[in-house]
Amino acid sequence: MKFKFFVCIMFSMVLVTSCNYQKKLHEQLYLNDTLDSSHRVLMSYSPTVKVDDRLLITVGSLYPEVALPYNLPTTASLGYLVDKDGTILFPQLGKIQVEGKTLVEIRSDLLGLLTKYLTDPVVTIQFANAKVLVMGEVGHPGPIPIPDGKLTIFDAISLSGDIPFTGRKDNVLVVREENGERNFTYVNLQSHNIYKSPFFYLKQNDMVYVEPTMQKVKQQSNQLFLTNIGLITSVTSVLTSLFFLMTYLKIVK
Repeated sequence: MKFKFFVCIMFSMVLVTSCNYQKKLHEQLYLNDTLDSSHRVLMSYSPTVKVDDRLLITVGSLYPEVALPYNLPTTASLGYLVDKDGTILFPQLGKIQVEGKTLVEIRSDLLGLLTKYLTDPVVTIQFANAKVLVMGEVGHPGPIPIPDGKLTIFDAISLSGDIPFTGRKDNVLVVREENGERNFTYVNLQSHNIYKSPFFYLKQNDMVYVEPTMQKVKQQSNQLFLTNIGLITSVTSVLTSLFFLMTYLKIVK
């Protein structure tokens, strides 16, 4: 009878532990909220060029040597800087308005201009300095370049080594500068509503910060406490040894 009672207690403990583990595991999943079958999100985003952006533009043609004058020298690897008036200074063509336009639109404008001078021109365009910064509780914190200017927050998290169990997925901070103002917004990567957020697609110079969980904070606090205790013990030991040494020297004298 006692044995059966003991087995029931152990089984109950295993069951409770398993349920708690599954609950914690579910809390760590992305997009873990209930999704309505009628849920639809229109995914459309085209990054536009802003002042102080840098563009890498390469011009080719059926006759490559003829296209050379329309390219920057190889020493000018930083690309074209978008001036305060929203233009770039392009070889042979002069000033070209690019602010507020997408890379596709700029490419189309350049092809229209170059067709007058080149046979079958080819234009490729990339952002030279577009990047986002991912910090906090991720596998590999640091900057992430976005040559085409198009990057989702899930892309950024993935490229940063993902969020471990010690990071919060439900309260991720995104810092964005727009029109001279810095905006701070928290997004929930566990909710499907993230797809509707204006912060789903990241913009140049956005910063993403992933908070550690309270468990991770407590672990770090405990480690710091133990480190301080060890330091205090070492200092106390040294001071005690010095005290006894000085006492011994006085007695000897």
